[in-house]
Amino acid sequence: MSEPKYEKRSVQAMASERSTCGIRQRLFTKNDGVPASITYLTVDDAKPHWHGYIHEYYYVLEGEGALVIDGERVPVAAGDCVWIKPGAHHYAEGSITSLIIAMPAFDPADMFHEEATPQEQTQGTLGG
Repeated sequence: MSEPKYEKRSVQAMASERSTCGIRQRLFTKNDGVPASITYLTVDDAKPHWHGYIHEYYYVLEGEGALVIDGERVPVAAGDCVWIKPGAHHYAEGSITSLIIAMPAFDPADMFHEEATPQEQTQGTLGG
């Protein structure tokens, strides 16, 4: 019998954990060998941060609020999807439940809170 060519995960079966953005449940992670990670997130006291090489897509499932990206407040509501490119300082605010798709798959080593520019941080720690 061959291996299945799919894998199903359920949010209800995933553990909740605190993250920089709120309360998350990680459906697929880098450790699963996937090309993109998928996280179910309930925004709660999100902190500004940025990524050196990861692209993030925030798909809003429920609620409304805003993504603050490089100081610009981008209003969002259920059904909206926002692509956040590498180097963009960002955080979410409001009552939002979303799926975050990170590509390549989220790597904690690519999350930065320092005030250094993305170029300075990339050159300093990621060898870019």
